[in-house]
Amino acid sequence: MSARAPSALEAKLRGLRAQGRAGLVPFLTAGYPDDATSARLLLACARAGAAAIELGIPFSDPLADGPALQQAAQVALERGMTTAGVLATAGAFRAAEADVPLVIMTYANPVLAYGVSRFAADAVAAGVSGVIVSDLPQEERADVWAAFGEAGLDTIPLLAPTTAAARVPLVVARARGFVYCLSRTGVTGDERAFADELDGLVATVRRLTDVPGGIGFGVDDAAKARHVAARADAVIVGAAIARRIAGAGRGDGAAAVAAVGEFVGQLAAAVAAVVKAPSGD
Repeated sequence: MSARAPSALEAKLRGLRAQGRAGLVPFLTAGYPDDATSARLLLACARAGAAAIELGIPFSDPLADGPALQQAAQVALERGMTTAGVLATAGAFRAAEADVPLVIMTYANPVLAYGVSRFAADAVAAGVSGVIVSDLPQEERADVWAAFGEAGLDTIPLLAPTTAAARVPLVVARARGFVYCLSRTGVTGDERAFADELDGLVATVRRLTDVPGGIGFGVDDAAKARHVAARADAVIVGAAIARRIAGAGRGDGAAAVAAVGEFVGQLAAAVAAVVKAPSGD
């Protein structure tokens, strides 16, 4: 891939790293618990201190997601959310909030069904900074990754503690925005601790690239957020947010927005309290 100036997303995380800090990146499923509340949740996360936000396209077979995010996707689909609807939600958020970068997280099928070039163009038009395709390795479907790169979208790869050592440099070389390091194997939202290999994976990524590194899977309270912030440039939280939305009741959008805003604010404060040696960015 040819070199280009950092996106708003990458610039934001680099700026925080230069201060010795990490940024909180909450994940929301578009259309959950409903379209209107989903839009309000995005703004609530931005106002609570999110450095960037991941917005998920609901999919019928979300293999990497645990029960909380599976339920969120199912509800969103039942209530009519589509890929076009997700991009419309992203565009409305960008019109209201210019300073918090937005990342689309998806599986491959919604992108392929929508049309790769059309998706890339519409995502950029909606103000999206980057894309994570959970089930599409960067070694496959070169046309997809090329379309994203040509449109100016960051391509954010996933690495697990079990990723083969020989494969890591190949994946990291294509990274833009940040590298998403999974804290462990499995699905989102279970109760296991972080993998023993996590620190080694993060160290390897840092040795191979100066693109920021994020850690997700398993962050569900302030203590874990601080633990991750000490190791990463981005702290990614998803299932714990979905559980708070579910706990508020699907019919009570105001309660969901209040609960998520409070929770994200707590996590953002915990992340901001961790100060490391500043990098040279």
